Amino acid sequence: MTCPNCDKAAIRADWPGYTANCRECLARGIANGPEYWRSRQDGSLREEYKAALRNIWGADWKKGHDAVKLAAQRLDQQRTSPQGALL
Repeated sequence: MTCPNCDKAAIRADWPGYTANCRECLARGIANGPEYWRSRQDGSLREEYKAALRNIWGADWKKGHDAVKLAAQRLDQQRTSPQGALL
């Protein structure tokens, strides 16, 4: 992990802390956000989601998308396990 908030988020799925300029925190934040949720529900890359990615990753927004998908996968796994669920 890259920062104290990432360390805590690795243990608790709904950890509310984020560190500015930490790419993992930013990916986790987008994975928890409405833009990604709507894209996930639609099965498409919605414009507002791509705009959020471009704000952080710029021209490399597709790498950001991969990071967000990985963060979402980790969150999903944590939320379905007793150890990572919000207590």
